[in-house]
Amino acid sequence: MRGKILISRFKRLLLIVLGLGCLGLGIVGYVIPGLPGTIWLILAATLFLRSSDRLYNWVIHHRVFGSQVRGFLETGEIPMRAKLMSIGCIWVFSMISVFLAPYGWLFDVPILLLAVAGTLYITSRTTARSST
Repeated sequence: MRGKILISRFKRLLLIVLGLGCLGLGIVGYVIPGLPGTIWLILAATLFLRSSDRLYNWVIHHRVFGSQVRGFLETGEIPMRAKLMSIGCIWVFSMISVFLAPYGWLFDVPILLLAVAGTLYITSRTTARSST
């Protein structure tokens, strides 16, 4: 019984630490162009949902990014602007990797397959109505 409690506490602590890391990346992503912020915040909220009600509620009710995170978690919708920026970044950085990296096709093929998969996922999501 004591072993299960320790594992449960360790799991909760691990999820909180991972969530805080994602939260940090998400906040940095709101400041640094080219680094996605919202996806890290969605991951943080998902980790906090399983570990800390207080941190989860802080993320989904934050005045700057809470509505975007909450909207995706509740409906799976992505705003059109976010879709366009995400797909654009996927392909710009994928092409930079393919054309400028000194690796062969064993590097290029997975990069392109991941870019296609990311694009298909993003385009499969419902487009959120404008929140203005």
